Amino acid sequence: MTHYVGLDVSMKSVFVCILDQEGNISREVELPTEPAAIHSFLAGTSLEINKIGLETGNMTHWLTKGLRGYGYEVHPMESRKMAAILATVINKTDQNDARGIAEALRAGHYHQCVHRSDGAMELRTALHARDLLVKQRTQTTNSIRGFLKVYGVKLKKGRGADFPELVREAVSELAIEVRVSMESLLSVLAVLSDEIGKLDRVLEKQAKTTSSVQLLKTIDGIGTITALAYVGEIDEVDRFKSSRDVAAYLGLTPRQYSSGEITKQGRVSKQGSSHLRGLLIESATVLLTRCQSWSPIKSWGLKLMKKKGKRKAIVAVARKLAVIMHSMLKNGAEFNRKGKTAMIKDAHKKAKAKLDKDTGLIEQAI
Repeated sequence: MTHYVGLDVSMKSVFVCILDQEGNISREVELPTEPAAIHSFLAGTSLEINKIGLETGNMTHWLTKGLRGYGYEVHPMESRKMAAILATVINKTDQNDARGIAEALRAGHYHQCVHRSDGAMELRTALHARDLLVKQRTQTTNSIRGFLKVYGVKLKKGRGADFPELVREAVSELAIEVRVSMESLLSVLAVLSDEIGKLDRVLEKQAKTTSSVQLLKTIDGIGTITALAYVGEIDEVDRFKSSRDVAAYLGLTPRQYSSGEITKQGRVSKQGSSHLRGLLIESATVLLTRCQSWSPIKSWGLKLMKKKGKRKAIVAVARKLAVIMHSMLKNGAEFNRKGKTAMIKDAHKKAKAKLDKDTGLIEQAI
């Protein structure tokens, strides 16, 4: 008889519930959160384990990798759907959650999440660490400006190399407490900039050796960080049946509500990675406002901007970029800056040149 295992994971312990194919509880136990401990218990039961399910979380990648290494079929479950299912139980306990996860696994009533490769996880860690440092640098800079406004000091916009000197000059005649405070914040700012530079060099080195990243950088407006973030987030290109599905996966398509004769479309869903979505929005902004080179997507975006406004046009171009980038990775083709008409003309020219060449060879033969 096949059995289904539900794991309710916490930092120190994991509650395990085993159900048989009829839904009856076979075993329940609380174990340390270690793949080896879970395997040791399951192997000791001598039961035929069909599937293991657990909610997605910070420890999901490690546990899934470890349990799959022991030969189990592990299914990471989408946490939002599982939370809605588990909320139907009146008493929330680790034991009840493990039972609910096992039951959802047995019934097939769950959405399985992708298990990313180690390379993708390592890349995402570096990118998110960099993003955190950049936000902290921005916050520190804004805090310095805010503190100095109290004393009537208004610093220029921007954060250039001369920013520390501008701050020191501005506080030179203020109280010692203010000067020491500003020096402390400037020291933090210098450390943050140095650490961001270290990560930038590591990421740039990886980008140069990754062909998919170099391919995506042929798109106008797409830089190293955005290309790396896209590759790390998508990981396996073939897991999407259509390139259009990527836009929905990244939360760049509108929400829909349909009931009877009522159909409504809302704002973009904002599901998926907010980090990558923000980078694509930035890339779309650069493409429409700063890039000098022409491309069909820029032409389309500028026309849309006149009709719908700048904000909607930028989001629409970001969605289109997400779709195009997936198609490029899937087909291995570089970014096409020519429109359909230009491509047809080029094809006609090549066909005519080939025909003229063949005609010349025939005439020589005659």
